[in-house]
Amino acid sequence: MATCVPQPFDTGFIGGPVYRIEITAAAEIAGLRTLVPEDAALVSVRIPVSWGAPDAHSGFREIETLVSLERSLTTEDARFQGAQIRCSRAEDAEACAAIAETAFSADRYHADPLIDDCIAARIKAAWARNEVTGRTDRTFIYESNGEILGFNGCLVRGGVMIVDLVAVASGHQGKGIGAELLKAAFAHYAHQVGKTLIATQASNLGALALYRKLGYVETGRMRTFHFTPAPIGSA
Repeated sequence: MATCVPQPFDTGFIGGPVYRIEITAAAEIAGLRTLVPEDAALVSVRIPVSWGAPDAHSGFREIETLVSLERSLTTEDARFQGAQIRCSRAEDAEACAAIAETAFSADRYHADPLIDDCIAARIKAAWARNEVTGRTDRTFIYESNGEILGFNGCLVRGGVMIVDLVAVASGHQGKGIGAELLKAAFAHYAHQVGKTLIATQASNLGALALYRKLGYVETGRMRTFHFTPAPIGSA
């Protein structure tokens, strides 16, 4: 049965109530508009690509396609040692937030033309800050000459390691830092869980290429739709 779930974290940045609709069958797509609360500033829903899309008159706009991938963890992964990688400390929060504020462009908030990019950046910065201050099971930091250049926050759910948020500072991308951060997570969790999950946008070709190179295999795609009665921010 379809449900509409409040999103308090997002609401704090959007300027009005944010909700996520969760549906369990393709037949529920036709009734999406009836599930939108009257006070909603933003409502999102993710739908398997094989289920079709909401009617154009519903007000739901397609924003992105999210690609999910998974990878088994092995004893070989445990042998990796990253000399420039350490576990996060509370004082790393602002450095990680600053990285996240400029590192993302393909996520659903940046991809939505009706949401101001400054709001999207603040959401990512706060997300990264939370990674370091308690959201994750462990956050890995890539540090060079005293400067934090990237981070990888991981969660463990149901015996699976989930890469929650990984980012590399602008100007340092494409240098192997992201791969090192992921390998550090593989090494840490190799003896604890059997597999790892990660997701990114279909438009993020660089990230997809990296994940596949590291052994991740695609398991599914979901189309993301937003309902916004008015532009959010200065958009």
